[in-house]
Amino acid sequence: MNNISLISLLKLALKHIYALILAGVVFAAIAFSYCKFVAVPKYSATGSILVTNGSIINDTQSSATSSTSSRNISYTDINASLQLADTINDILNTNDIYKELSNEDGNRYTYSNLKSRSSVKRRSTDSLFIDVTFVASTPEEALRLANKFLNLTPDYVKDYIPSANTAIATQPDRAGKTYPRTSLYTMTAGLCGVILAYAVVYIISLTNNSIKDEDDIVNHYDIPVLGNVPDFANAKSKEYSTYKKGGYGNAEY
Repeated sequence: MNNISLISLLKLALKHIYALILAGVVFAAIAFSYCKFVAVPKYSATGSILVTNGSIINDTQSSATSSTSSRNISYTDINASLQLADTINDILNTNDIYKELSNEDGNRYTYSNLKSRSSVKRRSTDSLFIDVTFVASTPEEALRLANKFLNLTPDYVKDYIPSANTAIATQPDRAGKTYPRTSLYTMTAGLCGVILAYAVVYIISLTNNSIKDEDDIVNHYDIPVLGNVPDFANAKSKEYSTYKKGGYGNAEY
């Protein structure tokens, strides 16, 4: 039975290095071509809103003209705002705000399409921030939709909870490309091509039980090599060619 070792695996890789490189290049080229010419790009823009029960924002705004000691934000206000954040997050995931967004946008998209393009999530369970993300095929479109949604948020929340306050904390000014990631996909595909090619080469070598040279005996079997027999049928030496043609038989001594 063949003994598998790291050295033997490396030797197998070096023996078929050109085939492995070729497979990697082919897979990488396919992935690159897909990213550049087939895949529809996606861009995302993310903004955020700050949620409070009303008193925190009001106290913060009034504190701009007062000393720090005059601020009166209690733990009750913070806890109430934290509990309110979940409710507002649910409100911002209802269909009605997307219907308003569709109307504001001139009905370019249906409300269900807009909802599928968006993600409205609370940043964490102990945060007053809710992140709003929109995805589109162009960065300009992603920015436009995200900003329109953020602008609708304060009045929309007020209609549901008059005592609540929402303020735009971050308004996106750029949209990043999220799909496809050409460099990452190309490198990953190239690596997969090399691994797949090596797997094929390894399986073929594993099922090939023929002895090709002295190294096969030394590497695969625990027996000493006493000597080898030349292959006269395929000999290329000048002396053997002369002998095979009967040249030595005609020589005079």
